[in-house]
Amino acid sequence: MITQTNILSEHPLTAFQEFSANTIFIADFTRRTQHSANPRSVEISEVPPTMDDGSSVDAVTFHNDQELPIEVATFDDYRFEDSTGTNVEHCEGSLYTLENPQWIAFFEIKDCEERNILNHREKAVRQVTNVANDFRTRGIIGSEKVYGIISFPRKHTAFNDDIFGDIIEYTHLRRTTGILFYATNEVFILDHNELRPVLS
Repeated sequence: MITQTNILSEHPLTAFQEFSANTIFIADFTRRTQHSANPRSVEISEVPPTMDDGSSVDAVTFHNDQELPIEVATFDDYRFEDSTGTNVEHCEGSLYTLENPQWIAFFEIKDCEERNILNHREKAVRQVTNVANDFRTRGIIGSEKVYGIISFPRKHTAFNDDIFGDIIEYTHLRRTTGILFYATNEVFILDHNELRPVLS
């Protein structure tokens, strides 16, 4: 069963936040603020994110109409290692329901220009897969449904088919990783058992 205690016992530097709002925004400020006096990274909030000057920032949005208690775990620069002690790439974080969690969603945000989206596909898939495999190996997750949400927040039209449009390739990916991958900036949390990504 997914719990904060289980995650912390294996990854003690993970940060956690709890939400029960009907909308949860997750934004990655890293690229936009890396040269500023106030560098920021991944931030989660119940209101649309903004820069320090008040300008808006595109984000991945999780709609939580039932206002279920949700926990978001962020990894930031925490180091993940494989069985040989080698550092592996990892996604930004995960979220799940606090009560009777039957799913976990790992998310990776690529704050890049639209023309570069396809260049980031393989890395994003790898980052999500690495953490999902780590969680499975360490017993943090077991039979829960696993989602991989890949977000390109600067893209304002549907792009799932651009990333996962080849059904044969997607079926192979799902079968070999055990992860339901979706490329989207908007997801509905239906209940404890299921998410519904917005794909069009």
